[in-house]
Amino acid sequence: MNQILYVDKSKKGNSLEINSIIKIFVIIITIFGIILISKGIYGIVNNSKNSTVGAEPIVTVKELGEKLQISIVHDKAIDKIIYSWNNSEENILQARGQSQLIETIDLPIGNNILNLKIIDTNKKIVTYSKEYYREDKDITSPEIELVVEGSKVKIVAKDETELSYITYHWNDEEDTKVEAREDSKKQIEEKISILKGENKLTIVAVDSSGNKASKEQIYKGAKKPTIETNQNNNELAIKITDEENIKKIEININGEFFSTDPENVGDSLNMKEVQLTQPLQQGENTITITAYNVSGLSEQVTKQITI
Repeated sequence: MNQILYVDKSKKGNSLEINSIIKIFVIIITIFGIILISKGIYGIVNNSKNSTVGAEPIVTVKELGEKLQISIVHDKAIDKIIYSWNNSEENILQARGQSQLIETIDLPIGNNILNLKIIDTNKKIVTYSKEYYREDKDITSPEIELVVEGSKVKIVAKDETELSYITYHWNDEEDTKVEAREDSKKQIEEKISILKGENKLTIVAVDSSGNKASKEQIYKGAKKPTIETNQNNNELAIKITDEENIKKIEININGEFFSTDPENVGDSLNMKEVQLTQPLQQGENTITITAYNVSGLSEQVTKQITI
């Protein structure tokens, strides 16, 4: 009987020990789970912070004479860029959500500090500041423009400060020099006749700082067509001639239009002389005759005739 009671107490002790072990194991698992969850939450928060902060935008500034070329690359969309010189008035450049952009701004003369603010779409502001220097001298070359006016070509040279002179010549001829006038230092204009046949025109423009610009252009010289008219009672005799070939003739009489190429498809008459007769109506007649040659030159004559 005593032995039976002893055995029962031993089993009860074992049961208590098992319960204690289970409780400890549950506590350990709970603590381990809390640690894992905490690490997960920290990682998410940290990643979120890193995602919000992001990398700094990369700013590259290149000097291009009188200009600065600003290149910006960012891992976020850029809202706008604000820049100023020496903390003066701010200028805003809209980026419109781009992550890469290039802007060119004027570089003032002398020593100047560029202050730059880059604002992304998360409203984060990154600043950039650097000093730049520009010499007080003219380094811009003149501009040359050529305009054909009938059988002549007009040379137009321009400079932002002051021109000194221009020179021009056909083919291998000697230069002709044209000095800038006192009342027009920034622009020189000169009209010259286009030589007959195919010829090369060379122009050089020089400003007061010695900067040069040159231009070459080949022209095919030709004369304009000639138009002769002779009234004979109720008719107008018209004679059109050209030393090359006549391409097209247009006549407008009292608002009524006639053409040898009414569809304007480019059909050419390929004739050096055309004679035609235009009937006139009673009363006042207004007639305009336009002749085009194969070189693209044209001549126009208008007559007022009363019958």
